[in-house]
Amino acid sequence: MQQDKNENTKKFTTIEDFNKLCSEVHPEPYREFQRLSTLFSSIIKQNGPDSFSTTLVVYNQIKRLVGIVSSRLVQDKQDLYKSMAQMLYFPMSLNSSLFIVAQDAKIHSLSQDSDQSKQPIEALVVTYVTPDDCIVFTVPYTVSNDNDVVFSYENSWISSINEDAKNSGGDMLELFYTFSHSSTSGPFSPHEVLSFLKINNFNFEIINPKNMSTNHVALPLAI
Repeated sequence: MQQDKNENTKKFTTIEDFNKLCSEVHPEPYREFQRLSTLFSSIIKQNGPDSFSTTLVVYNQIKRLVGIVSSRLVQDKQDLYKSMAQMLYFPMSLNSSLFIVAQDAKIHSLSQDSDQSKQPIEALVVTYVTPDDCIVFTVPYTVSNDNDVVFSYENSWISSINEDAKNSGGDMLELFYTFSHSSTSGPFSPHEVLSFLKINNFNFEIINPKNMSTNHVALPLAI
């Protein structure tokens, strides 16, 4: 386990390291990442690059898995924020104590040749959000000519976002903070939110309706 110059950003070398660094959010956080990365890879394999929609994994108040929601088609960055907010009403309606967001993102990494130049790279960004913690796992990747995803784990990193840093983390992290710190379950019931999502062409699956209360079940690898 190595720590970057930024005290909130860490590297890891083993799954045990990863789970230890992210233990505040889930007892087996790497397992949840593996499920999402498998889903991500299968969608890219089938449909090609840039085909993965922002995906939300929702847990209930005692961190039991409820279901998975994928974004509708979005027009631009602003519409993505709107779509994300619409999705986040679902965990809010459950008084969720954990949700996980997977996003296909372009990020900037310092070039090895120059500290001044930055090269945009593709990355799968998985964010674990609880009322107390926000952990972001960023994994650069490439896509082969056969649409196989190759993750660059050696260049991946984990960022811990505390309350002081949330405002400097961009609009998306502020959105996550807002929906994970509500003092109420919001204006809509879970069924009202799901009805809205269905009408507006979001993809979702309630893996076990009982988990709107209890019982953990496995996350499927495809929607």
